[in-house]
Amino acid sequence: MKLKTLFILVPCALIGIVLTLANLTPVQFSLDPFSDTRPALAVTVPLFVVILAAFLAGLLAGGLGAWIGQGGHRREERVAKRELKRVQKQTTAANANTPATGTALALQPIGTAPVAHAPRNGG
Repeated sequence: MKLKTLFILVPCALIGIVLTLANLTPVQFSLDPFSDTRPALAVTVPLFVVILAAFLAGLLAGGLGAWIGQGGHRREERVAKRELKRVQKQTTAANANTPATGTALALQPIGTAPVAHAPRNGG
């Protein structure tokens, strides 16, 4: 495990443990905003459960938002991969139809002239 990871995970774990131990008292969690005395849907749980559930819900919502936001990039990547495969198939088919003559061609950049080399060893 990397040292940077330890410097992040260990303090976060300690904070989570301290938060859990400090909030063990039971609280009533209700999803009924209209009735305080007799809510339709309520459950009694330790406070740290409510806090951790809210944290996880936010984490999932943020991850889902990021995933949806990246949808355009993923679509572009899929299209680019399909195009690459199509071009590779065309290139393979074109190379298969070209007869091999056994001669090598020397390629030069466009717009450059052949360079005459000076003889070596003063010769």
